[in-house]
Amino acid sequence: MQPPPQSWLDGLLEAVWLVDGKNLCILQANRAAERLAGMPCGLMVGQPVTLLAATPQDHAFWAEPAAVVAQGIRSHTHVLRADGFLVPVDRSVARVELAGGHAALLLTMLDRSRQEATEQELETLLCELRATLDSAADGMLVCGLDGRVRAFNQRLAQIWGIPRDLLVQRNDAAVHDHLAAQVLDGKGYRDRLAALEREPLLESTDILELRGGVTLERRVVPQLHQGRPVGRVYSFRDITRQAEVQASLRLAAQVFDSSLDAIFIADSQHHLMRMNPGCERLVGPSAAAFLGCLAASLFGGGSDASFMEQVQAGWDREGFWEGELWLPREGGAYCAVHLSWVALRDDEGRLIQSIGFMRDLTLQHAAQKRIEELAYSDVLTGLPNRLLLTQRVDTAIQGARATDTGFAILFLDLDRFKIINDSLGHPFGDRVLQLVAERLQACLRQTDMLCRLGGDEFVIYLHGADAVVAESVARRILDDMLRPFLLDGMGFSIQCSIGMALYPQDGEGLDDLIKQADTAMYRVKERGRGSYGFYQPQMNANLLMRMRLEHAMRQALGEQRMAVHYQPQVNLVTGRIVGAEALIRWTDPEFGAVPPAQFVPLAEESGYIVTLGAWVMEQSVREAARWMHEGMPIVVSVNVSALEFRQADFVERLTRLLAVHHLPPTLLELELTETILLQDAQEMEQRLRALADLGVHLAIDDFGTGYSSLAYLKKLPIHKLKIDQSFIRGLPEDEGDRAIVGAIISMGRALHIEVVAEGVETTTQRAVLQQMECQHFQGFLCAPGLPGAEFRQLLGKSVRGQAPFPSLAPAS
Repeated sequence: MQPPPQSWLDGLLEAVWLVDGKNLCILQANRAAERLAGMPCGLMVGQPVTLLAATPQDHAFWAEPAAVVAQGIRSHTHVLRADGFLVPVDRSVARVELAGGHAALLLTMLDRSRQEATEQELETLLCELRATLDSAADGMLVCGLDGRVRAFNQRLAQIWGIPRDLLVQRNDAAVHDHLAAQVLDGKGYRDRLAALEREPLLESTDILELRGGVTLERRVVPQLHQGRPVGRVYSFRDITRQAEVQASLRLAAQVFDSSLDAIFIADSQHHLMRMNPGCERLVGPSAAAFLGCLAASLFGGGSDASFMEQVQAGWDREGFWEGELWLPREGGAYCAVHLSWVALRDDEGRLIQSIGFMRDLTLQHAAQKRIEELAYSDVLTGLPNRLLLTQRVDTAIQGARATDTGFAILFLDLDRFKIINDSLGHPFGDRVLQLVAERLQACLRQTDMLCRLGGDEFVIYLHGADAVVAESVARRILDDMLRPFLLDGMGFSIQCSIGMALYPQDGEGLDDLIKQADTAMYRVKERGRGSYGFYQPQMNANLLMRMRLEHAMRQALGEQRMAVHYQPQVNLVTGRIVGAEALIRWTDPEFGAVPPAQFVPLAEESGYIVTLGAWVMEQSVREAARWMHEGMPIVVSVNVSALEFRQADFVERLTRLLAVHHLPPTLLELELTETILLQDAQEMEQRLRALADLGVHLAIDDFGTGYSSLAYLKKLPIHKLKIDQSFIRGLPEDEGDRAIVGAIISMGRALHIEVVAEGVETTTQRAVLQQMECQHFQGFLCAPGLPGAEFRQLLGKSVRGQAPFPSLAPAS
């Protein structure tokens, strides 16, 4: 075909370009194309058609092979005008044949700008309508006559608690079922909906009670189109608050009639309008005679203007007046009452009514007298309490300033009193405290004062006492407390610890003195209990240091300042490594290298030892498993504190840890102290046997320093004894140490228990131990605790048959 005449193309409303099928250059364009592209046809002819391509998809299309492009396309896209503006268009590309067999492409585009603007306007309108619907305070639901949901707002979903997934599903039947399930009267709800379906023009308003305690007002109106019903509009308003107010009013009426408090209502002129039964009972038989009289006349002050002036001032200031009054009764008697008189005003602040609430204080006054008697004494022991002690000390301080004399404060705590409460019960413990109070009181003068703070803590004020007198009293108390107590045929002893502070050098008030005496008592307990001590200023500094050290210790794990080192356990004969003890090390930026002897007791006292112990155990098991997988299996010993071992899940956690790291239980050894074996012996025995059955080795650390019997050695599954370094240190000169060490080695040999000597530092000590036929040892003579990498190097030598410590091999 011949190319279409230009006049014919110019008459088309669509933009048309004729494109060469081979080189994709524009051959011809019409006036609509000029308007759409924003450039004259003369400039477009001869240009590549990609001149009109504005999107990556368009460029990709024109880059397709000619055969693909010739297949044509219909799509929505954009054309880039000469002024840089993107115009949305409907595009069509079709293949046409020109004269001479030349192929061409007919590209047509229709401007969609106005259509898109209209669609955008409609979309905006719909969004605004949706926003208006969602901003409504009521829940809205629009349904067709067939029950299908046409529209709803978010408030509806909130009120009815409709799940989001149910809304997304667009399952109308499920939505209606959900609504019905929320109503307490489900049957009545469905019956009402059925009635509405039968009468499309019916309007309805009713109340719905939901299961969650919400009360809804439902209004139903028909949705009309050209006067005909096409659906229904349901609106739901939450009237829970209004319903509660109505219920509250009904309840208030019931409370008024049934309240035990006396209530009266007066009008704006303060005349009595009504009394509840409680008020009538309180006033007595003459109650009816007061109706219509001034309310103040109830209290014998009907003409007392000053009383009403006080009431009026309270109303103006706070809206109520309250106070205690005397209410005359029959026979000339009076009853003390507490009156709370409330003013009720309208929106303009005018007094409408007033309500008085009266309560009989007869029993309260009697109780107050008893309270005052008890306010200054301890209920259990009858001793003065801290309040009375404070008054006494304040008086003593005033006198001391005038006479330049001092006094002493003793803080006394019973040692291990918790054992009595736990074993014999708190009632028995309370009776013991009463006996203790009597005995302590007998040690003091009339001018002194004994006070019980609470629990098993007592404070003693020694009048005019200096350090000599305070020490004398403390000794007397300690001696007297050592005498046996007898209760319910049971004899027992009680020990106490006493801290002492002196006025004025140790504090300017009771709180300071008690704090300092408590600090001194704490130091006494640290040193073994059962004694006394004076406060020293350095004690607070030491406590502060302990607090700082404990805080740093609790931060150390998270800041990776803790490490586990390993000290080799060596065979005395071969010099080869037979085991390793895991040792925790801590280096702090402020305190430097903190010795375990300093922070481990602090961790035990604070309970943090459980966390530290679990971390050391996990690190040690992981390291032992790594060595085993590298062909260097070795038993790693880990110290376990008493507190950690007593954790109920200790065995389960250890079993899980071994399984996670695939470490055979026989390569783990737990080092326990004799103290652990003494506490809850039966339970500990069961736990030890569970560990032994698992395959874990058990060692007794610091053997010989405890005070238990040795029966557990034959009864419990013990694999190893570790001779405490305090006995090794005296070798070979100290005969006592030689005897103890020899006895432990012989005992281990007889019971088939391995023996390891700790703290070996000299070759002489090693020689003596070898002579005694001790099997293994550890100490600085071989190596201190080493980081894992350094210990691994030593272990590698030992595994390869090289004695890491050849100097230890016996001389030939």
